[in-house]
Amino acid sequence: MTKELIIVGAGLGAKSITLAGIEAIEHAEVVLYDRLLHPDIQKYIRSEAIDVGKRPYHAHCLPQEEINTLIIEHLQRGKRVVRLKGGDTSVFARTVEEVEAARSVGARVTIIPGVTSASSLAARVQSALTDRRTVPGVVFITGHTKADALETCYRWDALVALNFTIVVYMGVKNMATIRHKLLEYGMSPTTPVLIGQSLETEQERIFTTILDDVLGCIASHRISHPSTIVIGEVAAFAEV
Repeated sequence: MTKELIIVGAGLGAKSITLAGIEAIEHAEVVLYDRLLHPDIQKYIRSEAIDVGKRPYHAHCLPQEEINTLIIEHLQRGKRVVRLKGGDTSVFARTVEEVEAARSVGARVTIIPGVTSASSLAARVQSALTDRRTVPGVVFITGHTKADALETCYRWDALVALNFTIVVYMGVKNMATIRHKLLEYGMSPTTPVLIGQSLETEQERIFTTILDDVLGCIASHRISHPSTIVIGEVAAFAEV
């Protein structure tokens, strides 16, 4: 009896998923899919489909532990399980926890990456996340930490000193804290900021601002999740 977990990054829109990802979905025996999965991707699902999507800041959603349990239960029945995630499998996707669950029952694991929202946002505005002339690297952080201790979970002084692009996932709600810590440790108030909401959907909206004014931008445009925030000089190249 072959037990296999295939973790697939679906990207954001209907056209961002890879051919390998589509093939995995079509040959799955059960698919556990995310809330942010584009509806058009569901047409590739030919097996049992289970919505395990999380909703940020909602108490009534499926905890990760229950998702892990579902994965284990279906694997132990000898099924080929596809865990279908919006975006990429390697960025704030809890992939490691699901791999551990599969390995605990001796299952084979395959990971098929997708397109993360930061790359998608940079492409939408004809920019990039790095620039070899001025910005040598990029850092990904989350604005929604497990312990809810955002002020202390990062070395904010180091983040500023690196002079890298900072990409913030799930950061709209706690942007006031992020802004405060970056300014506190010396980031310029005029640092460009790029915000993309509901990327690659009909509700997509993209805005540019500066760090000093980012809270006003979020409030005046009623920006909410899912949003990706890019902070740094590369945001100045955005064509919006």
